Amino acid sequence: MRLLKKLILFPLTIVILLVGAIYLYIQLAARSFSEEEIAEIRVALNAPLQEMVGQEGYAENNGVRIWYDVHRPQDTIKGSVLLIMGLSADALIWPDYFYQPLVDSGYRVIRMDNRGVGNSDWDAFDSSDPYTLSDMAEDAIAVLDTLGIEKAHLVGASMGGMIAQTICIEHPERVLSLTSIMSTAWADDPKMPPIDLNVFKHIGINTVKYGLSGELEDAVKLRIAIRELLMGSEKYDLDIRSIAQLTRYNIEKRKGYNQRSGREQTEAIKLSGSRIEKLRSLNVPTLVVHGKTDPLIPFEHGMRSAELIPNAQTLWIEGMGHALPKMYSDTIVVRMQDLMQLSEIQ
Repeated sequence: MRLLKKLILFPLTIVILLVGAIYLYIQLAARSFSEEEIAEIRVALNAPLQEMVGQEGYAENNGVRIWYDVHRPQDTIKGSVLLIMGLSADALIWPDYFYQPLVDSGYRVIRMDNRGVGNSDWDAFDSSDPYTLSDMAEDAIAVLDTLGIEKAHLVGASMGGMIAQTICIEHPERVLSLTSIMSTAWADDPKMPPIDLNVFKHIGINTVKYGLSGELEDAVKLRIAIRELLMGSEKYDLDIRSIAQLTRYNIEKRKGYNQRSGREQTEAIKLSGSRIEKLRSLNVPTLVVHGKTDPLIPFEHGMRSAELIPNAQTLWIEGMGHALPKMYSDTIVVRMQDLMQLSEIQ
């Protein structure tokens, strides 16, 4: 009997020690918050919730509903700009300090939730027949069709840049210009430094600590931790109030955050493969923007994209990671507007 107890207790003890070690590792490796930061988060969460969307609507692509919002200038519309965001990120990640100058200068700006995030359909993924970047490009075309827009200026960040590139390849007649920000021609290009999986590892650690409790305060902490991881080596102060308000808005006014979207959209990227050869034949005014200290998609990927696309303009930003902080936004938007005006003349 004693031997039987020992045989039972030994593996149980190992499991308990292992779980304890994992728990301790997560607590130590995840981002910690000071009392001052927690107080700032709570003040922001208790502040009146601001409205964060423009005129909302839905487009449909083969049974998949895609949410979008529109921000229109007060006077004559010069043209339309479609903003496409990256992996697991909803449309509201595009900040007003980025798109409002475009609206003020006469452009109609459209933001869209990719399938799987925000208010777009979350159930579009079928493991036996997963979607690709081409399907996500068709989602964007459906938004343009719904709004009656024949041609648009495309702006894509990270995976959004991959989707925008795909639209240029497969639907060139719908594109006035392309701005590809912190993106790549092929995520798995063996000639390029690989995507840094360590960033995803630490996002996962913080997700376990803060993303599973269902508490609003923890959800904000997770968003702050992710933003900091994407900064890279050059650190700057985050606007905690804005992040808290955005997180609360997504949870209380929209569908919240889909934990499956990262895996599903990563599968779409992998299935879509390389765009290297097809980008060589693009005939669209293009601006490639990349931060030199991007911790996720290395700077070399931006350089490679610019080399591939004929006559592509470039904007390399010292100190910018995998994000669109306010300090760099004006520079990017000015160069985008120059590109847009050039495309309208041609």
